[in-house]
Amino acid sequence: MKIKKLTSFALVLALAVAFVGCSKTDSSKKEEDKNSTTQTQQENSDKNEDKKDDKNDKDNKDDKDKLENEEEAEESIIVYNYDLDNEKLIENRIDGKKETPEQVFESLQNLGVIPKDAKMNSFDITEADGTETGILDVNKAFVNSNLGSSAESLMLDAVAQTFIENFDIEQLQITVDGGDYESGHIVLGKGDYLKPQRTGLNQGTGEDVEADEN
Repeated sequence: MKIKKLTSFALVLALAVAFVGCSKTDSSKKEEDKNSTTQTQQENSDKNEDKKDDKNDKDNKDDKDKLENEEEAEESIIVYNYDLDNEKLIENRIDGKKETPEQVFESLQNLGVIPKDAKMNSFDITEADGTETGILDVNKAFVNSNLGSSAESLMLDAVAQTFIENFDIEQLQITVDGGDYESGHIVLGKGDYLKPQRTGLNQGTGEDVEADEN
């Protein structure tokens, strides 16, 4: 009888140990599955973040390239030459040129307004009697003594109108090597400013001109 009880007790104990072992195994397996699921979710989240970052980087690059292309396309300057027969200035828009004094001066040369061997010594913007004034200093080759008085006046007006419009100034003074502008027809001393032309302009009649590569 005692042997039977002992046997029963041992069987119950064995079942209890087995149950506890199974419970621990199941619990451990559940914990592993949970950890594995969490890790997978984290990995998927990281991958999604990487994709999102890559997309943002690409979008930012595309936006930057688009902006640069738009800015390049918008670069242009207005340059005037003149029609001597009708005594009018003709407006020309030159694309692909930046609004710098050097490129404006060069464009005037390319259109034949001023001599090819003329040089710009400097261009400064200052205030004269409360007025935004450009001071353009050139070398002696700028003074074209072969021009008649009407042509020379139109030439000076074309230069002035070009600088006034591109640099938002109200008047322009031209000096030659720091001194007065003097030709056989015209003398421009200190305080002789060239003003914007309100009349005598053929606005928009000039064709667009491509930038000179040279």
